[in-house]
Amino acid sequence: MIGYVYVECMLYDVHSLKEKRSIIKQVIHQTRNRFNVSITEMDYQDLWQRCAFGIATVSSRQVINEKTLQEVVRWIDQRTDLEVTVIEYEWL
Repeated sequence: MIGYVYVECMLYDVHSLKEKRSIIKQVIHQTRNRFNVSITEMDYQDLWQRCAFGIATVSSRQVINEKTLQEVVRWIDQRTDLEVTVIEYEWL
């Protein structure tokens, strides 16, 4: 079973693409290490106050995937440098 979540965020306190990329790189690195999931920046690469992540995990049971992805979204949402605005789950 594959679990996938699409997460859009706003970054209100950044003033350049360089600042945005620094935050995005940190989120991706920390999320991979902390939760052992696959994560990448999906959209809005040229907009400095908006970003989107695609996060995926694989397990034999949907419940495990759902719990893991909810923890990842909750952890990202607790960050002070960005605000989660859209969350879309998919199960394959």
